[in-house]
Amino acid sequence: MYLNERTLTYCKQPCTAADAETWFLLQVIPVDPAHLPAHRKQYRFDNLDFHFRVRGSVRLGDQCIAIAQLPDYPIGRIRVGQWIAKKDSIVWEAEFPPGR
Repeated sequence: MYLNERTLTYCKQPCTAADAETWFLLQVIPVDPAHLPAHRKQYRFDNLDFHFRVRGSVRLGDQCIAIAQLPDYPIGRIRVGQWIAKKDSIVWEAEFPPGR
């Protein structure tokens, strides 16, 4: 994972076709929940999950790269990971503050 300003880049090598068939978890917890869109305030985080094929993602040889834009509001924490929808199974997950 690489965080640069408002862009989060997921990189994996080696990456198989199966790795690219999963959903990516991306949940952004703002410093102030008032910054969230109205439909997300009750959850206290922005759910920006995406499928690999949909958002700026590419497989180059044995490497996978997925790029996600982050919201403009001040971010307190970011949750990331991957899950297999068919199995409702989390492959991996992590949480971190954006400055670290």
